Amino acid sequence: MEKILNEFENYLTLNSIASKSNYLISVKEFLNYLNNENQALERMNKNILSEYRAFLLSEEKQKALSRQTVNNKLNRIKKFLRFLYKKKYTNQNLGQNFKGLKVGEVLPKNILSADEMKKLLDNFSIMNKSDSMLLVLIHLLYGSALRINEAESLQVEDVDFMERTITITDRKDNDKRKTKPATQQSLKILKSYLHDNAIDEGYIFCQQAKTTLRCLLNRKLKSECKRLNLKPITSHSFRHSIATQVLRKGAGVREVQEFLGHRNIRNTEIYTRVVKEDLKNMIGKFHPREVSHV
Repeated sequence: MEKILNEFENYLTLNSIASKSNYLISVKEFLNYLNNENQALERMNKNILSEYRAFLLSEEKQKALSRQTVNNKLNRIKKFLRFLYKKKYTNQNLGQNFKGLKVGEVLPKNILSADEMKKLLDNFSIMNKSDSMLLVLIHLLYGSALRINEAESLQVEDVDFMERTITITDRKDNDKRKTKPATQQSLKILKSYLHDNAIDEGYIFCQQAKTTLRCLLNRKLKSECKRLNLKPITSHSFRHSIATQVLRKGAGVREVQEFLGHRNIRNTEIYTRVVKEDLKNMIGKFHPREVSHV
């Protein structure tokens, strides 16, 4: 089993899966479940995921796990089962066509306003070379609404300073190459960083040996948000924040869809819900006919 887990970890690395630790934790929990049920790995049947889902939703687990968390765990197990099938440890992909739990629409959390984002970007503390790299990273995440894995795979040749564009590899759209606009400020900071570090080719952000770029950034953001008295955010919050901010400024949903690179406009429309929630909260807090009844 240790050999299989090591192979699976290598498989995740080769497929550029950033949250390897979460996958490995979920798989080990699943293997412990199989062991407790006296279920051999090679003799699993198609009911195994349904049984494991029921286990996760059982009374002793229900209070601790949300439906989205259960789905996340099941999706990691499905990838593991697909890996087992590819490596011929099993004779069929037991996770194929298995559907998770229905989850209600979840609004993005911890979105920073334009002023809050400015406070973070303008006061980001630089203590070492790694922090300098992270400053460039957050400017690109915010300026071009990048996903962290898109930024991680950026190479110098992907940036066109004259046209003010960045070409990314969209992992969620069959690795298609897509060109996105970049802000003048983010490119200015990037250009200075490349010059200071003598980077003229290859990856812009050095590949972390002991930790992923996502983990490195999230750790830094946790301390910075606490220091600056901002709500805690993660690497993906930059994408959520800029999408919401441009909608508040009057951008059209189709334009934002194109900016974010969403294939399905329903994924973009969720940000309109955030804006509507803002309006509702504002009315409740400041409208004289509401305030008078508090």
